[in-house]
Amino acid sequence: MKKVYLIILLITILLGAIIGTGLYVYTAEINTDSVYQGIIIDGYDIGGMTKSKALNFIKERKQDDYQDRFFNLSYGDKKYQIALKDIEYSYDYEEAIEEAYNIGRRGNPISRYITISDLKSNNKLINLEVNYNKDLLLEIVDRIKEDFNQDCLNASFDFNNGDFIVTEEEKGIIIKEEELIDLLVDNMDKLEDISIPVEIQEPVITKELLSRINGVIGQFSTSFKGSSSGRVQNIKLAARKVSDLLVLPGDEISFNETVGSITSSTGFKEAPVILNGELTPGIGGGVCQASTTLYNALLLADVNIVERHPHSIAAAYVPRGMDGAVASGYLDLKFKNNYDFPIYITSKAVGNNIHFYVYGDTNAKDYTVRIEPELIEAIPYKVHERLDPNLEPGTREVVQEGRNGYKVRTYKSIIKDGKIVDRYQISYDYYREKDFIYNVGPELPVSKPAEEVVVPLLDETEEILNEEILNEEPTSVDPVNDEAEEEIIDENIEVIDIP
Repeated sequence: MKKVYLIILLITILLGAIIGTGLYVYTAEINTDSVYQGIIIDGYDIGGMTKSKALNFIKERKQDDYQDRFFNLSYGDKKYQIALKDIEYSYDYEEAIEEAYNIGRRGNPISRYITISDLKSNNKLINLEVNYNKDLLLEIVDRIKEDFNQDCLNASFDFNNGDFIVTEEEKGIIIKEEELIDLLVDNMDKLEDISIPVEIQEPVITKELLSRINGVIGQFSTSFKGSSSGRVQNIKLAARKVSDLLVLPGDEISFNETVGSITSSTGFKEAPVILNGELTPGIGGGVCQASTTLYNALLLADVNIVERHPHSIAAAYVPRGMDGAVASGYLDLKFKNNYDFPIYITSKAVGNNIHFYVYGDTNAKDYTVRIEPELIEAIPYKVHERLDPNLEPGTREVVQEGRNGYKVRTYKSIIKDGKIVDRYQISYDYYREKDFIYNVGPELPVSKPAEEVVVPLLDETEEILNEEILNEEPTSVDPVNDEAEEEIIDENIEVIDIP
């Protein structure tokens, strides 16, 4: 029996020794102020080191990694370097050391011991996080862009006496900034050579496109003979503002927007306008003659007319049905290039005439256009007399000047190889008549006072007038006309021209 007790005692002592030794080893293992064994930062084993020693150890070895080191960027013969020190490149040592120190120090004693023991066979690898100044990096990339980027250049041309000398276009090349930044950030640990990512910009206007302009596809002129100096200047100024105009395929142009504000400060002069049916001085008289001349040149060039308006009174400088009135904010002349080639519009004043020319591809536009107004109806004015007892007997005075009215259809004919291949109506215009109004004094001798008397033209006179009007030959050639006044439709609307 004593033997049994002795054996039990020995076993107890042995177990106690083992447990005591284990507790000692465990306590020594976990109760240390050093990083546990098996922890590696960026390839350097820091196991057994205190936090401060590990920090200094890693700094000494890693600082050389980025001193005097560069990003190398290139594209073709363009080469750039970005020094790491210029973007305040560094490692986050403290965070990595703190992470290493905390491994095996969380959880209950048993889990901690298991973690610490496992480190000896399964090392924990920690990568240093990189720090850099993003603002400095962006500034450097901006400087590189300023040197590198090249905007595309459209082809251009010089126009001289009908000849076009075309300069070739140049493609643009632009750095893709966001993509380059991503490449730099992702490559900071390796510093491999970087090919600069770029975007190639294609010019909108090419030499091939401009080279299609080879001649005049439409032209028209009107006369301003007899016009006042102010009106002549307004015609010429408006024409210059819509001259030397390149219109690409599909582009739409507004005459009003192109000419801009019609004021004395923009160079326009005073010339007669019609305000509420009466002649009055105004700014911009004559601009409608420029728009009308352009309108007809566009028609003959077979350019698509988007918006056009007639005058309320027939213009004297073109046949009825061929005018194009403009009034700022109210009436506009708009057109769209319906061709697959650009058109070029220019104007010039020669003698007493204003000319507009539309240039384009004469090979594509290999036909001619004829514009033919057709007078549908002439409406003679009437004469109204109103008794005014304050006038001398037998006298009369004009209260309102009258004019005849006209209804006109205008047709466009497409002619190729001497044959009309298409003909269609492009407009229907009504130039309204206006009656004469007279105040008349009492008759001699005074008879029964009369109410308003409407006196139509004599039948014979009316018949002759209608016959003369209806027998007028429509024409699309340039007439030589007397001065016509410009019209303002409403006194509250700024008008930039008149008929």
